[in-house]
Amino acid sequence: MSAEFDKTSSVDATASGTSAVAAGGSIKQALTGAGSVAWHIENVGTLIPDACPSAESVDCPARLTNLHSRASLFIGRDRELDVLEEASPVSGQSLAHVLYGLGGIGKSTLAARWASAHSTSHAPVWWITADSRDSVDAGLSDLAAALQPSLRTVLPQEQLTEWGARWLASHTGWLLVLDNVTNPADVEPLLARAATGRFLITSRRSTGWHGIADEMPLDVLSMDEAVNLFTRIRGEDEDTAELCAELGCLPLAVAQAAAYCKETDCSVRAYLDDLAAYPDLMYAETEVSGDHERTVARVWHITLDRLASDPLAVRILLMLGWFAPEAVPRSLFTSLGTPPAVRRALGRLSAHSMVTLSGDSVSVHRLVQAVSRLRDDHDPHQRREAIAEAREAATKALADALPDDVQEASAWPVMRALTPHVEALAQHAPPAEDTADMARLLTATGDYMSRVGLRLAHRAFSLLRRAEAAATRIHGADSVEALNARVEVAHLTRMLRDVATAAPVSERALADCMRVLGAEHRVTLSARMNAQKIAALSGDQEGALRLAEETLAGRTRVLGENAPATFDARIAVALALVECDGVPRARALLDEVVTDCARVFGDEHPQTLAARSTAAVLAQQPDAFGGTMGIIGRIMTAAAGDGDVVSVVRDMADTFNSMGPLPVVRPTEEDVATAERNLDVCLRVLGDDHVDSLAARLALLQVYAGTQEERYAEPAARLIGEVMAALGEDNQVVGILTTFAQALQTYVEELVDGDEADDSAQPN
Repeated sequence: MSAEFDKTSSVDATASGTSAVAAGGSIKQALTGAGSVAWHIENVGTLIPDACPSAESVDCPARLTNLHSRASLFIGRDRELDVLEEASPVSGQSLAHVLYGLGGIGKSTLAARWASAHSTSHAPVWWITADSRDSVDAGLSDLAAALQPSLRTVLPQEQLTEWGARWLASHTGWLLVLDNVTNPADVEPLLARAATGRFLITSRRSTGWHGIADEMPLDVLSMDEAVNLFTRIRGEDEDTAELCAELGCLPLAVAQAAAYCKETDCSVRAYLDDLAAYPDLMYAETEVSGDHERTVARVWHITLDRLASDPLAVRILLMLGWFAPEAVPRSLFTSLGTPPAVRRALGRLSAHSMVTLSGDSVSVHRLVQAVSRLRDDHDPHQRREAIAEAREAATKALADALPDDVQEASAWPVMRALTPHVEALAQHAPPAEDTADMARLLTATGDYMSRVGLRLAHRAFSLLRRAEAAATRIHGADSVEALNARVEVAHLTRMLRDVATAAPVSERALADCMRVLGAEHRVTLSARMNAQKIAALSGDQEGALRLAEETLAGRTRVLGENAPATFDARIAVALALVECDGVPRARALLDEVVTDCARVFGDEHPQTLAARSTAAVLAQQPDAFGGTMGIIGRIMTAAAGDGDVVSVVRDMADTFNSMGPLPVVRPTEEDVATAERNLDVCLRVLGDDHVDSLAARLALLQVYAGTQEERYAEPAARLIGEVMAALGEDNQVVGILTTFAQALQTYVEELVDGDEADDSAQPN
């Protein structure tokens, strides 16, 4: 059928026949019979029936596709590919999967990879950017025009969209990729209507998909996969794994870093250095031909724009930038609003894949954190004031969460949860801007770390030195806050440095406390306890005993006889007695301490375990064995200062020989079982890295050695390895023990060589 229309005529018009159209007068629009297709009569002079066939009657041309990428550079995702491959449709329903996750995690790349691999088994394979309802409609109209090109000239877009949707609903074997869906409601009507094909959806939204599509969350690449991706782009570099770890194995970040390094001929080490010094510039970099809106610094801004209607969600996200990425307690955000408001804000962040919620904790990708800390006054989400406010809020939240006494065992679970976040805050926040809350936070955390983990000592030392500097700047050098931090620094200096270095630090801390706080302030008593240990290591055994007794008397008066710190002083007195009066009296005192600890705290309290481990060590010592702290002090001083350790060993041997034969204390089977039980309890209650777990290992090692039975050789060797591992490779004590063992071996070899020389000099 064809007809000419006079747009100015007012005469009635008639038409007959299939798909006939009649128009007369000022008719703006008319409808054909088949397919109810609208025609804008004012804009059409002649209608050709073949230009607008019904959607049901059109077949798909062979291998019709509009894929913009075949993702030739593709790493990993084997599990997700297998799930997509093995999925089978249910009769009467379309097969739909949604790949969701953080921006830059590789959703679109995976979709492109799978779609391109199936471009010959599906027709058409069609890609639609689906970030809005209008985008979905535009994609369907493009599909309609690709299937029937003549439609483009005769139908408006809304009718092209309808034609495309009808085509999908009436055909099978097609694959439609709906990329970057913002709201599941934008695509739900299409999925409900087109029930005979396959949909592959990508989205940052993690919620709203129930009953719409099968969900497939995407995580970052494994370390091996990330290194492989970088290497395929840039080539091998020995620092690649370190960079991938810094980038959190996020595919977008790894690929862009590799492309940048290749394009600029930049080593990975140089890239890491620049990333540390100029994060704002490096996170905005991509290769010259790259999409600068797809950089690490920009990829989440669209999501932040969508969250702008919920300022609390944005505020929480900025706060999260200052914590460790994993296991952030939700309780740190309770002061920001009512529980429903905070819960709703966290839920929105989770729904947009910006965070992961797990029980009472929150996790966030480290690059999201890094970008959230960048200051950009041109970006409404990252103004200088907002970043500073977020840092201060994070500091206050952590400080408010501190237990009253971090040395109490009941406080350890809380401190264990807070410590990674305090360290992360200290790493990212500039020391010059430390507040009073920050100084208190660093002091408490350093105190806790120094007492529960040997491998934490070096990190605790850094926190405490920074705490002392901040407290001195904010409160003054003679403030309680500054003095408390100074005493903790002295304590760790003794643990980590030689006696010659530690002694003056300890003396200054004690003198300052005595001058400002007086003899019986709790901080002064801690300073005196540290001075007591310095005296013992220096060989001043009488001075050590005097300081221990003074500390015990002071703590009993100030803190009470059942305070944990008072029990520590009682143990110190017992150890000092070993050096002055011999083992028996010290052993009896320690037995009393163990009994009292068990009565006051219970059998498995850390204080009881510490006393029991010390008592177990003394139980195996000969009654006449004394002077050990002086010898140990000389060994540590010589080994740490590259001194003549062999001479120290010779002197030690001479000391032992001068005592004459010492009685041998042979452990019984009950002694072995007791020591093994004590270690098991320490590991269960205190953890592998605790100081008292190390003491329990050493006590058991001594019991094994004392039996002189071959059956304990293997467990003893295992214990030695565990002791070394607990101390850590960088611990000074490991070097001292190794040096001492080597010197002892040298001394023994000298004795053997000397005996052989004497034998050879004898006449035949």
